[in-house]
Amino acid sequence: MFFQKERFMKNLFEEIIQKCNHKKVVSLCKKLAKKLSFNNMKDVENLCHLVYWLYILNEKELAKKCIILTDNLQFNQNYNVWSFIHSIWGLNIKLLCDEGKDNEADDIIKTISQHYLMPIKSINETPEKTQIRENKRRERVTLEKASNKEEIENCLKDKNIKLANEYRFVAIIELISNIEIGIYPNLNKDKEVIEVIIKKYIEEILK
Repeated sequence: MFFQKERFMKNLFEEIIQKCNHKKVVSLCKKLAKKLSFNNMKDVENLCHLVYWLYILNEKELAKKCIILTDNLQFNQNYNVWSFIHSIWGLNIKLLCDEGKDNEADDIIKTISQHYLMPIKSINETPEKTQIRENKRRERVTLEKASNKEEIENCLKDKNIKLANEYRFVAIIELISNIEIGIYPNLNKDKEVIEVIIKKYIEEILK
């Protein structure tokens, strides 16, 4: 079974390279074809970036094939890894909603919220303390922070377009996943503004 999945992944990344020759996509596919462990932060980050690049390039069907690779993973509270998986699922929520599959999207939202509300075993955290901690975390997620506004402006002042676009790309991941997950009150109220920012960032990246 393991070797079948490994072969499937390699075939998928080869298929993507054949259908989408964007340099970022090709580079990520080559890395992932060599190694993809769902216990390794860098590997999962590469997969997350690939999924979002495919979305930006309007290769949504290929993005969905990559998202499927994260099905049936067991949550282990390793947020270094799972922050990227949740971001992948955030894009999946958007794609499902765009297809009118709201019930499937809602199930993913509930799962992600449950993950964040799991008490930390290592410190014997109670459910009540978990809720308080998580509420504070959710309140800290703001539009200005998630959009990398200050960082992008500083890059543009220095005429560093490449770095500005890297910040834009990371912001696209944060903004799409967080707004689709829908658990961040300071973002939920700015959804229309966020959609405009995402569109603008994509346009700038693709110039």
